[in-house]
Amino acid sequence: MNPASLIPLAEPLPVHWVWFDVLLITTLTAHLLFMNALLGSAVIGLSKNLRGQGTIIREVGMKLPPLLALTINMGVAPLLFLQVNYGHFDYVSSVLMGGWWLAVIAALMFSYYGFYIYKFKYEAMSNATRTALFAASILGLFYVGWMFTNNMTIMLQPDIWLKYFETSGAFLNWSDPAIYPRFLHFMTGALAIGGLFVALLGQVRTNTDMIETGMMWFTRATLVNLAVGIWFLAALPQDILLAFMGRNIPATATLVISVAAAVFMLVAGFKKEPKKASVWAVITVFFMVCTRHWLRTLYIAPWFSIESTPVTGRYGSFYLFLGFLIVGLAAVAYMLKLYFNSRQERS
Repeated sequence: MNPASLIPLAEPLPVHWVWFDVLLITTLTAHLLFMNALLGSAVIGLSKNLRGQGTIIREVGMKLPPLLALTINMGVAPLLFLQVNYGHFDYVSSVLMGGWWLAVIAALMFSYYGFYIYKFKYEAMSNATRTALFAASILGLFYVGWMFTNNMTIMLQPDIWLKYFETSGAFLNWSDPAIYPRFLHFMTGALAIGGLFVALLGQVRTNTDMIETGMMWFTRATLVNLAVGIWFLAALPQDILLAFMGRNIPATATLVISVAAAVFMLVAGFKKEPKKASVWAVITVFFMVCTRHWLRTLYIAPWFSIESTPVTGRYGSFYLFLGFLIVGLAAVAYMLKLYFNSRQERS
């Protein structure tokens, strides 16, 4: 069977595909920043707690329920924009994963309620119970990350879709040599951004230990992640690796810029400047997302080109979307202003 026959036809787009790619990259950057702060800070808090230092896990634990809610909400937009331009790949990979993919919802709910119970029933539980619940909630997040990594790699390789007919049905992408460094690259990055989040929280709390701990995790995880990134790059198919080594100028440029930004981020980290490191972290994550976008484009190039998707030119719904987006952002900014003003009045 020809794998190309399994790829559904792309639906016509109402506006130019560039708009959806830009929105996908922008919203995914925001989602990853929240996800990294959530998962990384949780792991750091658990690590310190297992060493008998429970201050950080308590401080972080208070922030995890709203962080997880924000992570989920921020993740909806990029998933929708992905499905607009590349849904005929993403929908197929989701179906091929079957129950593994559907279980993501249960894992998220488990982690969500686990962190909520930790926050509001902290005093009523023993330290062992609290630690076990916290660790189980983190494992739920790792499961979600692993499933997303599988989904995003299966969608890129229609040639492996044939496994569905050769096995008992749903499958995961265990045989892909690039999936392991890909997953570790995201998880190690989460530890780095999580450390930065702990340091920023320490600045707000004027807690020197949190700042020191956070920046230590930030710098060390970033250094490890540079090595994991090299592994990830080396594990890619040769034609894609060569594209990032100069054959594709835009793809190479985004990779070089993201690495350069990571170096500046590291310098700020070693100087223990959390705010400056945060600025460079946002820039680094943005260009890493751009690099990831090029990786997707290069993977599916033999099967599909987004430029070939028909465009109807009906901009009405798009203008309506932009209008609601602007009004929504203004409303959120106003609510945040009221929230911070009320906190200043209480203090």
